[in-house]
Amino acid sequence: MLGRRFASSSAAVKTQFSTLKNGLTVATESNPFAKTSSIGLYLEAGSRAENPYNSGVSSLTTKVLASPLRLKGIENGVYISTINSKEISGITTEFANGNNKAAVELLKQVLKSSQESFNNTSLVANEAKLAGKLAETIEATPRVTVLEHLNSTAFQGTPLALPTYGKADTVSTLESMDLEAFYKKNFVASNIAIVGTGDINHDELVSLAENLELSSGTKPESKNSSFLGSEVRFRDDTLPKAYIAIAAQGESLDSPNYWVAKIASEVNGEYNAHSIFSNFLGSKLSHIIRENHLADTYSHFSTSYTDNGLWGFYTETDNVGNIDDLIHFTLKDWNRLSTSITAGEIERAKSALKLKVLSVSESPLLQANKLAGDVLLSGFKPSSEEVVSRINAITVSDVMKWAQTALWDKDIAISGTGQIEGLYDYNRLRNDMAALRW
Repeated sequence: MLGRRFASSSAAVKTQFSTLKNGLTVATESNPFAKTSSIGLYLEAGSRAENPYNSGVSSLTTKVLASPLRLKGIENGVYISTINSKEISGITTEFANGNNKAAVELLKQVLKSSQESFNNTSLVANEAKLAGKLAETIEATPRVTVLEHLNSTAFQGTPLALPTYGKADTVSTLESMDLEAFYKKNFVASNIAIVGTGDINHDELVSLAENLELSSGTKPESKNSSFLGSEVRFRDDTLPKAYIAIAAQGESLDSPNYWVAKIASEVNGEYNAHSIFSNFLGSKLSHIIRENHLADTYSHFSTSYTDNGLWGFYTETDNVGNIDDLIHFTLKDWNRLSTSITAGEIERAKSALKLKVLSVSESPLLQANKLAGDVLLSGFKPSSEEVVSRINAITVSDVMKWAQTALWDKDIAISGTGQIEGLYDYNRLRNDMAALRW
């Protein structure tokens, strides 16, 4: 073991990171009060590590590796599953406390029998078929479709534009050779983290992880992404609503303005017309939306990747005759971030953000997924105290300065489906990114 990179602790939860001689990272978030535990093998290779010809291979590879061991895992009290995102994929386990060795042994068997799994053509074909159906299901979900297309048009021409779970007509045709090539390139120790959460002893997991059979190859490099102002529309009047997302270029994970952008997104936050709390939201935009029934829901976001990001909002509305008003008032409110945002609004946004980022999930598996993203993409996890300190230090001036640089008169990416006839042309919407009046 080379050494500890970072450790933080609170009254119950203790977070530790270690790097082994072969480059493998071991991260734990120990909580002796957790009812269950999770250990996962995560790699920094999600859909971004793919290309248009093998789209979906990251998700399919982990599924093929995990599938043959599901029954054995259940027999040993361990539930095995997989996850996939733009920049991370993984094979995860959940189990009752005290079954750590069985979980790691299961992950060890996943690696040891990888070639056998790839050689099982019927297994690969069946999982590819299921993956194709999953992709079709995702593509039929308006919210997911719109946000995937937003990424696709914003980062077009780069791997970051590829769909998270692949395209249905591509993933269903993948074969063993595609999976083997992905495995050989990405399943290397320096590209992997073993993450444990729940009632986990860090040193014990380090000892178990040292016995995993992993290649010591070079960590793959990912192609840089670039933002492009553009739009993609799939009008479908058979859908009951209009589903729309608009975003400007956001901040990367290592950006000094990462938390500033997060706070800016919380100024207007989220709105749901059907929520009993909708009348009590404090943002100016939510009042305009509610009083004029311009949208059923909206949510602002600041999504960050390793080298880029998106800052914007997603909305659904059945008032399809007033889409122009909905978008106009939203983008005008974005203008306020550059000119007239108040200290009270920023303080409310900071409180909302702290509530979100400091909330502890009841599921050790969800905690493990989050911790894996921290260690693989950022190399560390800030303590709660550090997060609070960074958020508290941000001022109205910081937000205004950021908005003047990142939002004011900047290009945008637009994605929409459903009854979007009333979604005006790109130039009309782009012009609303800057105005001389409110």
